[in-house]
Amino acid sequence: MPSVNDVYNQLLAANTNLTSLINAVNNLTSAVVTIGNYTNQALYLNDQQNVTIICALEHISKNTCALLNESVLQTALQTDMAHDLDGLEQIAATANPAAALEAERLAALKTQIEQCCPPKKPTPPCDYKPCPAPKPIGPPPSAGNVIQ
Repeated sequence: MPSVNDVYNQLLAANTNLTSLINAVNNLTSAVVTIGNYTNQALYLNDQQNVTIICALEHISKNTCALLNESVLQTALQTDMAHDLDGLEQIAATANPAAALEAERLAALKTQIEQCCPPKKPTPPCDYKPCPAPKPIGPPPSAGNVIQ
């Protein structure tokens, strides 16, 4: 039969094991909380990145739609203008052949000048402004030996 001392020593050993187990659970809980906080930050960053992506896509879709609308309008106008200009050129050449020859001479001279000194190109109408990007959160925290 075990003595009172044996029972007491076994109780002390069980108490030590229980304390070690409580410490391990506390460490694990702390690690899980640390990783959970990082996960929350990562999800928030992902949400912010999605906002940036959606903003950029909205810019692209708005600009694409505007360009398509404008190109259809401009194509129709340019087609009409080309037809009208051809007719005017023929009328002018018929009515005044000397002026038509002078216009050809001036066009050739203009071409030579533009080879030397090209005209200034117009400023593009679109000035891209990127959407704000979120700041990175960094690598995940070290949580002891929980994650390897």
